[in-house]
Amino acid sequence: MKKIVVIFFATLFAVTAFAQNEAETLWGELKKQGQVSMDFSLRGLDPDGVVVSNESGKAYLQGDCYRVECGPMLICCDGKSMWLYNRDSDELVIDVDEALPFMKASDVKKDQTGAINATYVADDITFKVKITNIANPTGRWDASYFTIDPASLSDDTIVTDMR
Repeated sequence: MKKIVVIFFATLFAVTAFAQNEAETLWGELKKQGQVSMDFSLRGLDPDGVVVSNESGKAYLQGDCYRVECGPMLICCDGKSMWLYNRDSDELVIDVDEALPFMKASDVKKDQTGAINATYVADDITFKVKITNIANPTGRWDASYFTIDPASLSDDTIVTDMR
């Protein structure tokens, strides 16, 4: 299980280049919705169609900021820096923002229920993303919602700042 989680997050956060216009991507579709919260599921299939990851979580977007909660991972971005915190290993990595590759997924379609489905390929893994329960909150989230303050974590937390 740990191997699958590692493969999932390694692939998820690999730096990838996409030439699509932002409006054609999942990110572009969600930004049209404005400030949103949503549930997501992400399934990764190897070239033989074998499921190598199957994750679900909750995401929050506000402008160029996002927060993703998925299993032991908490990922926050304020539009400039990204914080990846693994609760299980008590490790925090801070890096410059790279939009989450699954948010750059193309082939974006809405189904009859209003769910958004998209696909992307990274390192020979095909990821199918399904966004459901899309809601537009009435109030704005405070900027601190999209960051993680290392001082708020335990003294034992391993912090790696790569900015």
